[in-house]
Formats: sequence, C-alpha cells, structure tokens
Amino acid sequence: MDIKGFLSNLKMKAPQVDISGGRSVNQFAVNLPTSTPNITEIKNRASGSVDLNFEAPSMVEGQPTVFGMGGSGNFMEGQVKFPEELQVYGAPASQQFGQGLTVDQLRAYLGIPITENTSLNIQGQINPYYFDPVDGTPLGKEKNIGANIEYRF
Repeated sequence: MDIKGFLSNLKMKAPQVDISGGRSVNQFAVNLPTSTPNITEIKNRASGSVDLNFEAPSMVEGQPTVFGMGGSGNFMEGQVKFPEELQVYGAPASQQFGQGLTVDQLRAYLGIPITENTSLNIQGQINPYYFDPVDGTPLGKEKNIGANIEYRF
C-alpha cells in the first residue's frame, strides 16, 4: 500500500476532551485595633486532557493498527486584594500568584497487530514538570517508554 492509500484509509476516532475548572472567591477577616477589614482571594483553576486516536489498516485482516497522542495540563492564577486599612501598614493593593498554564504530561501509543491473536503495543510519555511528591522540589523531566506483546487466547 502506498502512502496515498494508507492516508485515505486512516480513520480518526472522536477526540476525547475532558476539561473542568472553576473560580473561587474567599474573604478572610483581619482583626485590626480600629476595624476588621476583609482580604479577598480570587482563584481561577482548570485542568484537563485532550486525546486523539486513530485507526489504520494493518497486514492482519480485521485487526487495525491503532495509534494516538494526547496531553494533559493545568491552569491556575489568582489574586489577593488587600483593603486600604492594611495598605497603610505596608500591604500592596493586590498580589498575583499562580503559574498560569502548565503541561503535566504528553503521551503517545502505537498498537500493531502481528497475527490474529498477537499485537505489539508501544507507549511513551513525558512529564515536563515533574516535582518531588514529598517536598515539591522541581526535578526536571520524567520520561517513560514501554512496550508489551499481547497474546489473546
């Protein structure tokens, strides 16, 4: 099969998209000698993943080659607003926090039928922003590549 024939038989499945998030606004009272003003904290958060999956013809009748790719990430930004009563003590009018958009994981896979009952599966992923689960120290990239041979009885 030539490349044109391969591409004409390529089938994309419906993308899998899972995104959720929210906005929170919290107020915290601060006791001062003259009043009890509120500090306002605003957070915007979202997280999700997007995956694309494909099927292509293979050399085994009725067993397509499958492959796909995807990624997941987070978004978080926020702001703390300080009232004028605290600004006279040196507090700023507001302070921004959060990392914005971060990519948690990029992944890909390939499943190749070898016979009617046997397939070779290869998968890989990279976590660009891997953090130590104990103290949160950035550790750099975490990469995983794996493969298995599947035999169906």
